[in-house]
Amino acid sequence: MGIEIENVSDDNPAETTSTYVFDIESEMANGHTCAGIVRILAKIMDENPNEMRPLHAVVNCDAIDALFRTRRYGEARDNVSITFHYDVYEVTVDASGKVAVTE
Repeated sequence: MGIEIENVSDDNPAETTSTYVFDIESEMANGHTCAGIVRILAKIMDENPNEMRPLHAVVNCDAIDALFRTRRYGEARDNVSITFHYDVYEVTVDASGKVAVTE
């Protein structure tokens, strides 16, 4: 389950953005970072993952999975993060397993 954080613009209180924060550490540890991202996006968008635009149409999933794959002795990568856009969402993934999705 994720946590929703609502941000209200100082310039225009009617403009609010929501940021959802999820933990996909277990997917990362198994080399399935993109599968975790798809699960999160499907949950936020309330859609079936099979009916969504494929994530690989937006980013190189093999590269993302390799980037966040644990090191040889099971250690997580240090100081690695990526940000990309999917539909109306900005997705940020970091090596700790945290994924922030802002709409």
